[in-house]
Amino acid sequence: MENLINQLVKSDQLVSLIQKDNFVGWIYSIDYENALVVTNDDWKYSVKGIPHNSFLVATSFNPDRYTQTTEEEKEVILLRVIGTCKLPQDDNMIRTKIDNYQNQTSVYRENLQEDFDDITKNRIQFGGLNCRVLGTFYIKNQELNLGSDIESFYVSMRMNVFMPKKEALEKIVNYVDPIRKSKSKEEFKALGIDCEVKPFKIGTVRYTSTDRLHRANEQDKVPFHIQPSDFLARRTAVLGMTRTGKSNMIKQTVSVVKNMADKCNLNIGQLIYDINGEYANANQQDNGSISDIYHEDCVRYRMVKTEGFKQILNNFYEQLQEGYEIICDTIRENANSSANDIKMFMGTSFEKPDRQDVALYNRWEVRVALYKVLLYVARFEYDTDYKVYFKANESIRNIVNPQINPASGLSLEEAKEWFLKARENLYEKDKNGKKTSQLRLVSSTGKSWFDDDCIAMLNMLACKNADDHYINGYKILVHAKPYHSKERSTDVTSEIYDYLQEGKIVVLDLSVGNAILREKLSKKIANYIFNRSMQYFTDGATPPNIVIYIEEAHNLIGKGMELTDTWPRIAKEGAKYKISLVYATQEVSSIHPNILANTENWFVSHLNSEREIKELARFYDFSDFSDSLLRSQDVGFTRVKTLSSPFVVPIQIDKFDPERMIESR
Repeated sequence: MENLINQLVKSDQLVSLIQKDNFVGWIYSIDYENALVVTNDDWKYSVKGIPHNSFLVATSFNPDRYTQTTEEEKEVILLRVIGTCKLPQDDNMIRTKIDNYQNQTSVYRENLQEDFDDITKNRIQFGGLNCRVLGTFYIKNQELNLGSDIESFYVSMRMNVFMPKKEALEKIVNYVDPIRKSKSKEEFKALGIDCEVKPFKIGTVRYTSTDRLHRANEQDKVPFHIQPSDFLARRTAVLGMTRTGKSNMIKQTVSVVKNMADKCNLNIGQLIYDINGEYANANQQDNGSISDIYHEDCVRYRMVKTEGFKQILNNFYEQLQEGYEIICDTIRENANSSANDIKMFMGTSFEKPDRQDVALYNRWEVRVALYKVLLYVARFEYDTDYKVYFKANESIRNIVNPQINPASGLSLEEAKEWFLKARENLYEKDKNGKKTSQLRLVSSTGKSWFDDDCIAMLNMLACKNADDHYINGYKILVHAKPYHSKERSTDVTSEIYDYLQEGKIVVLDLSVGNAILREKLSKKIANYIFNRSMQYFTDGATPPNIVIYIEEAHNLIGKGMELTDTWPRIAKEGAKYKISLVYATQEVSSIHPNILANTENWFVSHLNSEREIKELARFYDFSDFSDSLLRSQDVGFTRVKTLSSPFVVPIQIDKFDPERMIESR
């Protein structure tokens, strides 16, 4: 008896999908892909209509007599309305209607004799619906399961069709496979999350742009939930035209991830590439921003000096290698010099050697000091009391300037004069003042005291080559000046990563500043995050949980990019290093196809191009929504496919509400 009761309780999961009052017709033809349904205007009226893309359920069993149902019939087929279909008698009914219209004597029906008789009226109310077969609900191991197809079908079987609403519809759209549920717990555990994390509401079911009837009242709005595990170490696409709700969706995601991290006492860093400044700053539309809500856990960066923001630029005098790499990039882009000294300079290394190798370390100090002098003469800003230090033996000092010992420290101006004087005395000169091949500044080993890299920089400092002919020299560095800030003492990329490890929300406000500079800095930061997390992984340590958000993603992970580039690598490989990527764009076709193929979560609103619609239709069951996506421009009206959801669900995304978020904290 107890087993029977348990079986009935479990079966209720299947039976509860059938709401007898919402009967809308019968399946009159079915195959493995589609089902054709005959319905009636009166049945449609009783359920407030059957919108395009709405869900229907079909079954042959009577829910009141489920215990008497055969095993073959204990299933519910899930359908989606994708269009209409003709019934065999439709042509005759059309003739009947036209004949009736031709007999009308007025526009409005005023004479009952001009109306159809009851039998004819009943017959012309029937119509056909074309439905996509989404899968089959059934009970297995006492749990509700959903197969993504139908196992078999019987032509003679009478299958009743119902319109799921409220609790039944909520169960359908929020269904998660039992295996996926179990796996998400394992994934959470691997990410360091031991507490129970419940699904979060992201919006409500919405079938069509016109929602006068199926969403007339608040109780008709069925909530749609998302599993938090779908976002961590995953890829998420937010697609749609401008002003259709992409940013709203990203703000919702940031809030959800932050709240989850707080409840589980877990550090999950979030990095937002804020192209338009709407996450770092409050705007009229939202009456608040992410930085306002989470001001204690939010760090903002900008390229220009602004109160409340950290500077995103590096100090070239302190972050030597980083600044030097940017200088080399700008030389390649802007100068294209063929001078040998410039080429030698671009092959220089400023990597710090081991102090134990005294000779090598001393040469490095000279090289660094000379490089900083180049920055100085190129007018890179510096602190007025800035000094450089390097060692020069007594014989060298006596030749250049016996009164000055560089080891005691030189101002940048003093260092410039010292190095220019050293260059003048680098070689012996004949009686006519012409340089000979005999070195004058030599080390204790008899070799040149300056290495080849330093000699190239000496020539750049003097703007003369080895033959004293004019070259652009240090002037070639000026293109990199916008990338430098004297305010910073540590590497910005390392600082940002440290904040992410602490679970901070880092907002890079890229709405001001040079566009080329934005792209370079964005890529540099992303590259550092990827490489450092990969290093954790390869060293056998656990990388931190990081979520990266980027807008205008087609500029960063475009179709023409190599998969070895920074952004495609993050999108393709970042998941195993616990890096999540949320990317937003208007152009589906411009995103690298490999990235699209590996994207687990999709949020798609209005797209205005048939080309973009066709590209999207290649994934999952988005083809069912092609017409709707092209026409419907409603803000927040989104078609959602997540890792846990077996099919696309059309929903209205909840509006980001800063005040509610603040109250919930």
